[in-house]
Amino acid sequence: MKDIDLSKLEKTIDYKFENIKYLKIALTHKSYLDEKSEYLSNQRYEFLGDTILDYDLTIYLFNNFPDLDEGNLTKIRSNAVDQESLVKLGHKINIGEYLFLSKAEDATGGRNKKSIIEDAVEALIAAIYFDGGLQNVNNFVSKFIYPNIKKLSEDPGKKDYKTRLQEHFAKIGKKVSYENTSTGPDHSKEFISNVLLSDVVIGVGKGKSKKSAEQMAAKDALSKQKNK
Repeated sequence: MKDIDLSKLEKTIDYKFENIKYLKIALTHKSYLDEKSEYLSNQRYEFLGDTILDYDLTIYLFNNFPDLDEGNLTKIRSNAVDQESLVKLGHKINIGEYLFLSKAEDATGGRNKKSIIEDAVEALIAAIYFDGGLQNVNNFVSKFIYPNIKKLSEDPGKKDYKTRLQEHFAKIGKKVSYENTSTGPDHSKEFISNVLLSDVVIGVGKGKSKKSAEQMAAKDALSKQKNK
C-alpha cells in the first residue's frame, strides 16, 4: 500500500487510531484492488458505517427533540446524512486526499466523486467503531454532524426537494413522476433516479436509497428550473 501520511487525517478528525489498519481499509476504494488484490476495500465498512451513523443520530434526535413527531425526526435524520451532507463533511476533512484508488480512478477525478466521498465517510465511521467503540463514534458525530442538526430541526422540511418540485409544477397544473434503477451488490447498492415531466427527464439524482436518489433528482430539477 502506497505511503500516505494518515496522521494528518487523524489530527483533523481528532481521533488517533490504535490499529491503523482499520483506517486504511476505510480509505481503500474497490478500484485499488484491481492493482493490489491482497487488500480489502471499504465496501463492507461503508455498509456498517451507514447503520452505525443512523443509530447514533436516532438516539440523539430522540433524546434532544421531544416535541418533534416521528415524521419530522425521520426527515431531519435523512437530511443530516444524505449524500450532499456527507460529501460536504468529506470535503471538510479532506478525505479524498487520503484515498487509495487505482491509477485509472485517480486519473478520472475519483478523489472528488460524490459517491466515493460519501462511501469513504461512512466507512470511516465504521473504522472508528472497530478501533474505539461507539463512544468515539459519538465524539466524531458530535463534532462534525450534530452542529447541523439544530438548523435542520428549525425547519425539518427545508430540504424536501420532492415536495418543493411538486408544488412548483402544481401551480401550472402539471405533475412529475420518478423512474428508479440501481447498480452494485446488495450490500452496497447505488440508486439512480430520473424525474420526468410529460415523459421528459428534467432531473437526475443518485443515492444510497430510492428516497435519497429521488430527493437528489428533484433538487437537480429545481436547480434547472431556476436557471431557465
